Amino acid sequence: MIRHLLSAVAATAAVLATLTAAAPTPQAHAATTARPKACNTDAAPAQLHTTDPVHLRAGRGSGHRSLAVLARNTDFYAECWGVTARDVWWAYGVVESGARIGRRGWVSGDHLATGYRH
Repeated sequence: MIRHLLSAVAATAAVLATLTAAAPTPQAHAATTARPKACNTDAAPAQLHTTDPVHLRAGRGSGHRSLAVLARNTDFYAECWGVTARDVWWAYGVVESGARIGRRGWVSGDHLATGYRH
């Protein structure tokens, strides 16, 4: 539980750190869809990448259906994020590189870091 809490805090801090960095151009993500209700809509989007292979899921939590497996260093544009009841941080957004480019879904914050990799 402590590990998940520390991981959620670290991931949230990493996302908040991106808020001070230059934001992507609005044209790059003009085709975004409505955010899920479980998202924090008060925060700015963030450019992230996967640090390990990870499931892109239909909802927040490993109990949700896997839409795809993203390879390590896959670029992921997080439009918003949410925390589960067990304090696990999840980001919702669009895949920007690799075989699953253009797919939307949720990725665990334990497997995300800031910035582009490709």
